[in-house]
Amino acid sequence: MKKQLGLLILAICVLSGFLFTACEKERTETNMIIRNWSLVSKTVAGVDIATECDKSSKWDFKSDGSYVIKSGCDTKAGTWMLADDGKTLTLDKITAYKVIENSIIKLVIEMQVGDLGLVRWSFK
Repeated sequence: MKKQLGLLILAICVLSGFLFTACEKERTETNMIIRNWSLVSKTVAGVDIATECDKSSKWDFKSDGSYVIKSGCDTKAGTWMLADDGKTLTLDKITAYKVIENSIIKLVIEMQVGDLGLVRWSFK
């Protein structure tokens, strides 16, 4: 009887561990964004539209929720937030990008920009 009770408690602990691990998904996606990203491309319908200023862009997302974007022409700083589902990256509580890909080595975001169309930024 004691042995069965011990096995039951062990099973409950193991299952609880799986439940808590499942809750870590959003945190992992957020942690993958935290780093210094180099712009690889900026495109509309597959056509590169990156300016000379854009080509050397570095987007640095910090763990405290701040960011710095340095391009060849200027520097911009502010705050960032990733939605709970990991699908929307918001800068300064205003500009929202759709997250297409978020991995350890690649970040791809896109946003509708006026008459220009759907702009996609790819980073490594």
